[in-house]
This record gives sequence, structure tokens and C-alpha cells, in this order.
Amino acid sequence: MPEMDGLAVVEALKSDPATRGIPVVAFTSGTAAEANRLVRAGCIGFIPKPFEPGSLPELVAGFLRATVARDRRVVAPPRSRPATAH
Repeated sequence: MPEMDGLAVVEALKSDPATRGIPVVAFTSGTAAEANRLVRAGCIGFIPKPFEPGSLPELVAGFLRATVARDRRVVAPPRSRPATAH
């Protein structure tokens, strides 16, 4: 990208309240350290390049399923303890 690199895009998206909640999956041909920086900046994951184009829908769907599952987790309220007789 001529104007911004992927890390700058992720940082911009995650710093804006209007776009902060959008799940971001990065495509990268960079090193593992560069991919980890993307994840630390807010990506839900990354897809290393090159990849098989036919596999793209399933790769992205897997990330989105994981994100939706994480967002739908419900923490059960603490159980109330039965009253004890005094």
C-alpha cells in the first residue's frame, strides 16, 4: 500500500471508535515478528502470503467464526448459595 502499511491501517481502525469493533484479518508476506505486531495492534489473525485463492473464503470464515464465538460467550452469574438456618 503506497500511503499506509498494514500496521498503520490496523492502528487507525482500532483507534477510531466507529471502526474499533470491526474484525481485521491481515494478509502478510512478512516475518512472524511482523505478523505478531499486526495481532498486537488489533488483528484477530493473519493469513500468510502466498495462499491458495480458493481457500480464502474458508480461511476468513474460520477467523470470523472464532470472533463471533468469542463475542457470544456468556459468563454465568454466580450461583446464589442456599440460605442456612440459624
